Parts: sequence; structure tokens; C-alpha cells
Amino acid sequence: MRSPVLLRCLSEGPRVGGQAVIEGVMMRSRQRAAVAVRDPEGRIVARVLDKSLIEQSSPIWRKPFFRGAANLLDTVRLGMAGLNWSAEVAEGDQGSSRGSSFLGTALAVILAVVFFAWLPLKAGIWILPESSQFAVHLLAGLFRITAFFLYILAISLIPDIRRVFQYHGAEHQTIHAFERDGESLVEAATAESPLHQRCGTSFLLLVMLGAVVFYAVVDSLVVALSGTRLDAHWRLLYHLPLIPLVLGVSYELLKLADRHLESSAIARAATYPGMLLQRLTTRRADRSQVEVAVASLRLALREDPGPEVTVLRKEEEEPE
Repeated sequence: MRSPVLLRCLSEGPRVGGQAVIEGVMMRSRQRAAVAVRDPEGRIVARVLDKSLIEQSSPIWRKPFFRGAANLLDTVRLGMAGLNWSAEVAEGDQGSSRGSSFLGTALAVILAVVFFAWLPLKAGIWILPESSQFAVHLLAGLFRITAFFLYILAISLIPDIRRVFQYHGAEHQTIHAFERDGESLVEAATAESPLHQRCGTSFLLLVMLGAVVFYAVVDSLVVALSGTRLDAHWRLLYHLPLIPLVLGVSYELLKLADRHLESSAIARAATYPGMLLQRLTTRRADRSQVEVAVASLRLALREDPGPEVTVLRKEEEEPE
């Protein structure tokens, strides 16, 4: 029997996780990560993502409260590498500028900090200037989560993004079939649900909710010790370095919930918001999209993805 899976690399032991990319899927196992994409000619092209992992650099990154941040950062790094390569394949251009990719990523990070960190906190402080820090952060968290859902709704109207959401569904459907150890992954995955109870979107929402409580406690201590209510930009100077701690605590809580999904209503309630979000971020995939996800999974597991898949080396970008 195959090992159980926790999507987006949020489990211990043998792991398979991944994410959707442009016209494809990135999958990651304990052995390695791989990405498969359907190119403009309709062929499936795949490659192994050869990146050193933070969690393998030191035993401390496999300890509780450290492993969450390491796993997430590794997944983001692998996901960005897969996303950039998939964009090159989709555009039929293997020589895209690394500089432009870096600038695009940097701009995305800055905008995310402004719209999902600074602006909600600034609004909370402005609306409730004399209230408790818990009230301020509760309001900021409400703004942040609302903005996140509105952002997902807005981008879901873009046809290309809807295609990405279908590949997100293909990832989940393939993982479902893999968990059930079906004889034919493609046939089994085509019939599976695009929703998965252990998807990493639950982790993202848990981080947002956990940040409300965590930063409220931190800011309450800062106000008590300094006697000053700092503005939003000053708070970000110590909020941002504390993000790994928030990730670590959220990761451990999600692992705890995962172990009791079948027996605890509280655990299922903890993952329910993520299931709601998945109804926005996934669409049922067709067979051609599932074939891409299965190819990526097989390559990540060091299995033969099949003769219909062209596997490229990282350096030469030529068939193996």
C-alpha cells in the first residue's frame, strides 16, 4: 500500500504534495520534486526540480515549530521554480530572463505585504485607535481574510487563472487516487473529487487566523512595556521577522487536527474554512489535465512517467 499523503508537504514520513502551475502541476515526494506541463503543441514535458532543501540543511529544521516554516519555505521555493519554468514552456520560450522573474517575484512580495499586512493593520488602528490590541487585530484579520477571498474571486474571472484552478483540481484528484492505491492513476483520478481535506489552503487560513491572536498578544506586550501605540509601519518591523514562529505554531496545530480528522468534530471544523476556500481555488480537471498531474507525480516518485512524456534535463533542457 502507498503511504498516506498530506498535501503541500505538511506531513511527516513519506510525503507527496504539490501545486498547480501554468498548464501543469508540480509534485513533491521525499525523493525529489518534479513539474510536468502540457506545451503549446499538446505534448507533456517534464523535468526534475533540483533544489537544496532547508529542512535537509540541519536537524533543527525537522524539529517541532521549526519544521513548519522550513516546509513552507521549501514548498514556496520549489513552487516558484516550477511556476517560472511552466511559464517559459507555455510561452514557447526556454530563455526567459531570470532578472525579470526575480523582479516579478519581488514586486508580488511587496504588494502582498502592503495589501495583506500593512493596509489591514493600518485600517484597524485608524478605526479603533483607543481599543484593545485584540480588537484592533480582530478587525485587521477580518479585513485581511475578506481581502484575500475577494482577491481569489476576482482572479477566478480570468480564463487563464481558471485553467490553473483546474490543474489545482488535477493535483488533488491525482493525490486522492494515489492515496487509494488505484491500479490506473489516470482513470481513478479522473473520477475523484477536486477537493481535499488536507489541502494547504487550510494552512494558509489557519496562519491568518493564528496571526490575529499571536500579534494581538505581541502588540499588547509592546504597548504595556513602551506605553506607546505604534503605527502600522513600525509594527511591521517586528511582525515580519516573527512570521516563521506563526508558521511553526500553525503547522503544529494543523498536524494535530490532521491526526484526528476521522474522530474529532473540532479537527474537522478547523479544516472546514480551507474546504470552503477550495471551492474557489479548484475546478474539476479533465483527463488531459489529470495525465499531466500523474506524469509529474510519477517523476517525483522516481517512476517512469511513460513514453508519451518528454523528460528534460535541468542543464541542457534536452530529453533524457
